[in-house]
Amino acid sequence: MVEIQKISTKSPDFRNIKQVYNTVFPQNERLPLSFLKMRARAGKAEFCSIYDHQTWVGFFYTVYDQRIAYIFFLAIDPQYHGKGYGSATLAEAKKRYADKILSLSTERPNTHAANNEQRIRRHRFYAKNGFVKTGFYTVEKDNEEFDFMSTQADINPQLYQQLMNRYLTRHHRRYMPFKIIRE
Repeated sequence: MVEIQKISTKSPDFRNIKQVYNTVFPQNERLPLSFLKMRARAGKAEFCSIYDHQTWVGFFYTVYDQRIAYIFFLAIDPQYHGKGYGSATLAEAKKRYADKILSLSTERPNTHAANNEQRIRRHRFYAKNGFVKTGFYTVEKDNEEFDFMSTQADINPQLYQQLMNRYLTRHHRRYMPFKIIRE
């Protein structure tokens, strides 16, 4: 159903990526697109476009090393929501990173959050697609909490910490202040 293709930072797909990125993710959760591109050019991450035949339907951005692949951003163009592209993309991502622990983060359910129902739906979506809570979460910008989920439950939080330390240079840590908390 979907085809995933790694793209260069000069791809014409970036017109679509920029639009969807700025539409789907709240400003406090976005990093500058120029920074994401810079880290991809340095070999610390990759952008992949998602296609249905020749039609661009979304993208994901993954930070990785030899042990772990972290889907930092995954977005389907809103006009294609509800058509199974998210699940199909996660299935393809599992194949793409089969030699690594595949992981991602999602906002923790919080009864005080205006989007709590959406948070619960996202947790169910990821669980349906084989991701489980790992027993730790992160606290990021604006004290927003994110559950760390993975295709395997028993993951050492230090793997994620080390990955992010390699990804975020000392100069760029301001983009993503976070701390890891065990449940």
